[in-house]
Amino acid sequence: MIFSKINSLVSIFRITFQIKPLFCVLALLLISEVASAQFPTGGGFPPTSGGGSGFPSSQTNGGFPQRGSQQNQPRQKKTGKKLDDSTKVIYGPKSTRYFLEADVINNRKTLYTIDTVVDGVHNFSLVSHSSNLYQDLGNVGTAIHPVFYKAPEKIGTLLGYDSYLPYMYRPDQIPYFFTKSPFSNVRYVLGGSGQNVLDFDLTRNIDSLWNVGFNLRRMTAEKQLVAPGGGTGLLSNNLVGQWTFVLHSNYQTRNKKYQVMGNVSIFDYNTSDQGGLKLAEGSTYESILESPIGFGSDAILQNASTRDKSTNWHIYHEYVLDRGFQLFQSIDYQSRRVQFNDLAYKSGLDNKFYPKTFLSNVTDKDSLYNDNDYTNLEQKAGVKGFYRGFNYRAHTRNRYLTLNYFDSYNKPNYKNFENYIGLWLNQNISDSTRFWGEFETLLGGNFDYQIKGEFQSKFLTLGGNFMSSSPTLAQERMSNNSFAWYKNNFKNVLSNTAYLVLNKSFGKVKLTPTFEINQLSNYIYFDTLAVVKQTDQAIVISRAGLGMEYRKGKFSTVNQVFLNFSSEDASTLKNRVIRMPNVLINSRIAFDLLYAKVLYIQTGLEFHYKSGYNADAFMPATQQFYQQNKVSTNNYPLVDAFADLRINRVRVFVKLSNLGSGIVSNGYYTSQGWTGMGRTFAFGVKWLLFD
Repeated sequence: MIFSKINSLVSIFRITFQIKPLFCVLALLLISEVASAQFPTGGGFPPTSGGGSGFPSSQTNGGFPQRGSQQNQPRQKKTGKKLDDSTKVIYGPKSTRYFLEADVINNRKTLYTIDTVVDGVHNFSLVSHSSNLYQDLGNVGTAIHPVFYKAPEKIGTLLGYDSYLPYMYRPDQIPYFFTKSPFSNVRYVLGGSGQNVLDFDLTRNIDSLWNVGFNLRRMTAEKQLVAPGGGTGLLSNNLVGQWTFVLHSNYQTRNKKYQVMGNVSIFDYNTSDQGGLKLAEGSTYESILESPIGFGSDAILQNASTRDKSTNWHIYHEYVLDRGFQLFQSIDYQSRRVQFNDLAYKSGLDNKFYPKTFLSNVTDKDSLYNDNDYTNLEQKAGVKGFYRGFNYRAHTRNRYLTLNYFDSYNKPNYKNFENYIGLWLNQNISDSTRFWGEFETLLGGNFDYQIKGEFQSKFLTLGGNFMSSSPTLAQERMSNNSFAWYKNNFKNVLSNTAYLVLNKSFGKVKLTPTFEINQLSNYIYFDTLAVVKQTDQAIVISRAGLGMEYRKGKFSTVNQVFLNFSSEDASTLKNRVIRMPNVLINSRIAFDLLYAKVLYIQTGLEFHYKSGYNADAFMPATQQFYQQNKVSTNNYPLVDAFADLRINRVRVFVKLSNLGSGIVSNGYYTSQGWTGMGRTFAFGVKWLLFD
């Protein structure tokens, strides 16, 4: 039986690639991307072909909505009738569904429909897709950091090299499919100023119980600063290259007693680190903005590069003995290597980009090299069940992690074994009201724990997250020629969060007030010298927000405002340990049009504003964001014009970003030395194919 399934799979992929001219187009696009985006990685790294494009995160779930219309799982029945798919369109968004592992493990498996709306198609970058709640270095694919404080998602000893993690797939959030026909999804974006995104998905059912698919994502970006020394050849202008590849599959027995799902993902990220704008003698960051960005400017780092490569294996399976008693297990293995090398280390020191060196005499032959090889093997197993709206889950979690250093200081490598226990409870009060709570703690070692819960109803969401988390490995151990610390013995970071979300409609107006408060103790940060520190100051951060949506006829507007308050010194933002804007605004006005009864168009303007503050700078040698007092960032109104179009299953967008560039101001800074993108024109297409 297994051999017949394998033969079926081979035949299916052979036929699919023969009959789809789309794959030829995809191959040409892919080849053109590779040819235009390769660049030497430098620092002795092996040549690579840069990176992933999608934005798998808790907000995006691999490009699909986190919550869609809930549907019952369709039963695929055998029939003797032959479908006439040559003359009728029988496959589409309703014949292809997907589900998430989180719903399966919580015993509320839901099949979601494919997203076909045009709203927001033009927001192709992670920053715009996340409602501007992230800070990057002014270009797609660059190092990224939350604008507001965000608590860790897990307890225990984490690696701590997180500046590129939002671009990676979350193995437990990859969608799994049920398809009645081959389903493919192609997205290609020309983002302007050298920004390019290619995203391709293919999945299909081998039979009614077994599905196999893969995702291929690619992102490239070109330097916005002048290439060091003017550069030679076309390749010198490449800034970022990412590849991501995911293979996923799911299977369920006919009696539905056993099901298994799993995926393997490979992420390969390369960037040519520039360090930001180099200030000429007598100039300031403010004076540079007085003339168009790029003219007469240069980058600080002359020959630095980063490579971040990881491979993740994930499998989840469960067996149903009874509705009230089920066995489950998940297994994860991650291998990750984070590398940085600056072959012009002396120049970086002369430019005071690196605050110090541990070498007694630096020559042109010396380099700054930071290389960490990390592995994590984790298994989680337990029992779960549900009865009359009550769900429970109890588990044990075991981790074995290692970190090997490649440096000249002969620091001992890190190895650790961690054990956890946890409990999750859920009570469905009605179809729209439920309460859930979860607890997990680390046994032995640091007193890590996490307690979180949430009450959900039609109009109200009320929740909290209380945790004690260990310092990361990057905060405890660092070893290179400019940054070195070993066993800092920091205390656990205590983070207590409570939040409230209201949903209320008044006719055509929908209001969503929100409130969140965070209480922090023993917060760990990187100071103005990019050196890790821990504060004994208690910090309280509160944030009030209001969302407003209004739709009438062809007109719609969506607005979001956040007001941020901190218990830290309010007289100057430079005195704060955690730097955040006091005000953040997102707004969109749009008109819906229908042309020739088949072409749907949504066109309008988007507005974004963050009040001025000293956003953290980025240190590529440690892959950490750190405090800076040299330049005030943001405080600049961004206005974008867009048009999103849909005809049948093809969606196209055009976007003109930063309309005010050269009018309101010549530019702004997203981080110290990193300017925001100027006026650019972007074009993209997304094509769904269901047969």
